[in-house]
Amino acid sequence: MNAVWVEIRACLQLAVPIVLAQLAMMGSRVADTIMAGRLSATDLAAVASGASYWMILGLLVIGLANGLSPIVAQQRGRGVAATEIGSYIQQCLWVAILIGTAWLVLMWLTAAPLMTQLGLSPTATQAATGYLQAVALGAPATSVMLVLRFGADGMGQARPFLLIGLAGLAVNVLLNYMLMWGRLGAPQLGAVGCGYATAVADIVMLLLFLLAYRVHKPLRALQVFARRVMPQRETVVDWMRVGLPIAVMLTFEAGFFGATALVMARFGDIPAAAHQIAMNYSSVCFMVPLGIAFATTVRVGHAIGRGRPEAARRAGWTGVGLSLVFAAFSAALMLLAPGWIVGLYTDSASVAPLAVRLLFWAALFQFFDCLQASSAGALRGFKDTRWPMLITLVAYWIVGMPVGATLAFAGGYGPDALWWGIILGLGTAGVLLCWRLARRSGRVVSQTA
Repeated sequence: MNAVWVEIRACLQLAVPIVLAQLAMMGSRVADTIMAGRLSATDLAAVASGASYWMILGLLVIGLANGLSPIVAQQRGRGVAATEIGSYIQQCLWVAILIGTAWLVLMWLTAAPLMTQLGLSPTATQAATGYLQAVALGAPATSVMLVLRFGADGMGQARPFLLIGLAGLAVNVLLNYMLMWGRLGAPQLGAVGCGYATAVADIVMLLLFLLAYRVHKPLRALQVFARRVMPQRETVVDWMRVGLPIAVMLTFEAGFFGATALVMARFGDIPAAAHQIAMNYSSVCFMVPLGIAFATTVRVGHAIGRGRPEAARRAGWTGVGLSLVFAAFSAALMLLAPGWIVGLYTDSASVAPLAVRLLFWAALFQFFDCLQASSAGALRGFKDTRWPMLITLVAYWIVGMPVGATLAFAGGYGPDALWWGIILGLGTAGVLLCWRLARRSGRVVSQTA
């Protein structure tokens, strides 16, 4: 029992700064939405449409970079020399530069054709295109920054990310104020200014991460930039083997929620607005289990590297348990104060009742969302990413989405049924991922017994 409490404390020490940093990063996107909405409906439509496309590509890069975390954690656990870990990270940085450049070029070339197909007004289409081309300028910096961030996570050093995330939020809000409204001597660029603000904030965060790797002692010991090391085939293949399935898994998940929102819009503006409120609040709550999942990946990976499979299994299930404890608190708040939560978003008499009802389903959603996120995070610590990718494909696109859509339209149950599909999809993913975690961790323990 004492070992469990030690693991809980260690996991929380790593998870808390990650959670706060994730909230800061999400705060930047929320600030973009709020500030664009205060400017005009056209600017809001432009930013929302452009950001959705940016995030689809961004999730691929985030997932790929996330693969570095368990690799570094296992290396650290095995006692690999710090400089050797730094060499591995530098090789990944070269690849990240190429990925970020490709991301930039792709967004520049596809921005206008894609935004034209969305049915926005000509003014909003032009603004959305400009926003995407502006935010794309920060893509290489974002790609490199993510590698540095997950490399630091793997080393168990999450606090620099917290400070850098808060700095990025401050820079983003200040530049939004200047460039969207033309304040403090800056030109008034509207939605396009929001794109430039995001790009500059990402570049600033990259510079701060580079500084952290120079001055923060545990990261400085890696000597990532002490000498030039070009990418080796073995390193790139090893990274891609872990990271690519994570990237695909995140895309499956984001596509599932995005498709649900699009299908919900077929019921009209009021259900779409109510769905957005319930989903947005759930997304904010999700930052906590997501942070716990990232921390669990590191704890499991470090234990595996040290050759302690029992500790790895304990770390994995501790992460799952902590996530479920949080789910109980967040679900209780949704059940006890749904009107207060909805009131933070709207005072519309037509939207609020449905949003309150959807929050009931969101409360159930919390348990399964926390379950799947934490168990997937634990599996990443074992470098087990292919099975989770396949599980999410089945859970979201073969079970959740078809069942929800069928009940909503053919069954006549309406918007609520789409949330039943979400719950079913997440529940299926959570149960199967926990089964995989039990199987994988048990096998590792038995092999060393």
